[in-house]
Amino acid sequence: GKQYEVVSEDVRDWQTNYTLKGVNGKFNSCWFDEIQKNSIFLAIADHKPTISSRCECWKLEMERGRPVLIPWLTSPVREISDMGNNIYRVVTRNNTYIIQVGYQVG
Repeated sequence: GKQYEVVSEDVRDWQTNYTLKGVNGKFNSCWFDEIQKNSIFLAIADHKPTISSRCECWKLEMERGRPVLIPWLTSPVREISDMGNNIYRVVTRNNTYIIQVGYQVG
C-alpha cells in the first residue's frame, strides 16, 4: 500500500532487483506494482464519492473502437472537487476520475 521511488535496477538472468529511495537493501521487482501516474478516466456513478472511501462507478473505456462502461471500484478517494452539474473531479491514490453522479446504467 505504499509508494516507493526506484533509484536503480539490477537486472539478472532470473530476476530484477530494485534499490529504493530512502530504503536500505535491494528488493525483487516482482514484489511491486508499477503505478501509472496521472491517469485520468471518465466515469459515472449512482452516488457522490466520499473522502477515504472507495468509489463504486462505471469507468468509460474503448474496446475495439467503441465506448464501453466497465464496473469499477476505485482506490480510496483522497480529494473531491465539485465541477458543477453533478460532475466531480475525484483524485485517488493512483488516478484521477471525472465522475458524473446520478446517472444509472441499464
